[in-house]
Amino acid sequence: MEDADSTIEHPLFQEQLLTEAAQAIRNAIVGRLHDDGLNHHDVQFRVKSPASAAEKMSRRDRLGRLKYPGGLEKLDDLIGVRVILFVESDIEAVAIALSSQFTCLDDEDKTAIMRKNGGIGYAGRHLTLQVPFEKAPLNCAHFAGRRFEVQIRTILQHAWAEFEHDIRFKGPSGDNAEISRAFTMASTLIELADQQFVNIADTLKRLQAEGALEVPEAKMLDAGSLQSVLTRAFPTYRNSKENQYDWMVQVLAANGIDTVAAAEDWLNSFDPQRLAQLMEYRFNPGQVRVADDLLLQTFGESHVAATKAVGSDRNRELKLRSRLRRLRSDEAPENAGPA
Repeated sequence: MEDADSTIEHPLFQEQLLTEAAQAIRNAIVGRLHDDGLNHHDVQFRVKSPASAAEKMSRRDRLGRLKYPGGLEKLDDLIGVRVILFVESDIEAVAIALSSQFTCLDDEDKTAIMRKNGGIGYAGRHLTLQVPFEKAPLNCAHFAGRRFEVQIRTILQHAWAEFEHDIRFKGPSGDNAEISRAFTMASTLIELADQQFVNIADTLKRLQAEGALEVPEAKMLDAGSLQSVLTRAFPTYRNSKENQYDWMVQVLAANGIDTVAAAEDWLNSFDPQRLAQLMEYRFNPGQVRVADDLLLQTFGESHVAATKAVGSDRNRELKLRSRLRRLRSDEAPENAGPA
């Protein structure tokens, strides 16, 4: 049986290397969510300790057989990543985005299974991913082949799960019936609250699309007015993370678009469905990502030059050029935007 000392000496369990891999994976995920305009609260990671890994490998089933006979090579959760979202309706898009970025070995929507079987509350969306050997995400090539687990949950589900873990698994309560009942009731309320958060987000998007939250056209663009403009232009696309609208205000200004009226006029001259066909989006991206792609389609190299240094993404120029090649290779000459 493995112990903590032998585990930490194993070549797969070099804590510093695991931490470096986890940080690189976390950064790649954050970058992907930002690039796709997917709104999120936080992305966290943890590395399993030698003692925890040794304890897991020592677990046996009812017949006394090891549950993980393959040792560390069979443990997918030496690195764990948690993506925390605001609304439950974004979970599917994030799962698709991460499965496109990494090799997906397993995808289990435990919440959907539980609800289909008549259960109540939260169980989680769990992915088992692997850093691909070819076309690894930026700064992850050194960790090709490394497997890790991802939990995708809302901020309310996260609060419930963390509290339950501390009380029921770390605390002395165990399977106390009264506490179990209270947690079941709380999970029901959280499920209802998550549904209302989705309703609120949908209602806000509808009001913005209908122009019920109008802003003066002569007004200079800011994050709030830009979100309203983009929602009217792209009513079927999801809201982006709040700070991305501030960033897009700067990106638009770099292309000479700095008022509500100018943004409305420019956006209304495009067919976003045509862009979606060119980019082959696997899911509805965020509004900011769509606007950035439209700018790239319209202004081409000048957009790259004007905005490559906007924001903190040091790899933005490489990403823009990769997306521009896709746009230019798929477009017929007569449909290409001005360079």
